[in-house]
Formats: sequence, structure tokens, C-alpha cells
Amino acid sequence: MRIAYFICAGLSAGIIGGSLIGSIKLFTKKSYPEERRIKIKKMMDKAAPVIKFFTMLLLALGLIWCIYFLILGAVVPEKTDYANNMSELIVAVLTVISIIFAFVEFLRRNNDKK
Repeated sequence: MRIAYFICAGLSAGIIGGSLIGSIKLFTKKSYPEERRIKIKKMMDKAAPVIKFFTMLLLALGLIWCIYFLILGAVVPEKTDYANNMSELIVAVLTVISIIFAFVEFLRRNNDKK
């Protein structure tokens, strides 16, 4: 667990540092050239179906495993806590994946309006 703690602490420090450096860049460079915007839009349009496919795949797998753990908790009373914890873990991971997918879709649709 100590290694996991240090990994999370390092990632957190990197995100905070990157955000600070990124905010400096944000204030110094007001806008991107139209050429770069078009390139990013094309890249996101290509990546969106792949992300959507993997999101739907993982949601389907999550549904299957949550049903399994629901049945496990109902059939084997000793495993109820284990089944509940595993279901919560699956739902938490799927929530993060769904948020990432929603963010990508938001960026795509926001770029379409411009």
C-alpha cells in the first residue's frame, strides 16, 4: 500500500504542477491557429467512436458482473459483504469511465458549435 500511496502522491503532484504550468501558458497564448483546431477536431472525431465502443463494452461487462455479484450475495450469505464491495468497486470504475466519455463528447460537440 505504501507504493500505491507514493504513486498517487506523485500523480497528484504532477497534475497540480501541470495545471500551474498550463495556466501560465493559457494566459500567455490567447488562441490556437485555425489549422491546429481543425487537426484536433479530426483527431477527436476519429477517437470518439473507439472511446464509445470501449465505454459500451465496459458498461456491458460491468452489468454482467454486477448481476453475478448480486446473485452471489443472495445465494451465499457469507459472501454478501464481498459481493457488495465488488459491485461498488465496479460501479465506481464504470462511473469514472463514463465521465471520461461524457467529457470527450462534450468537447466534440462544443467544437462543432464553433
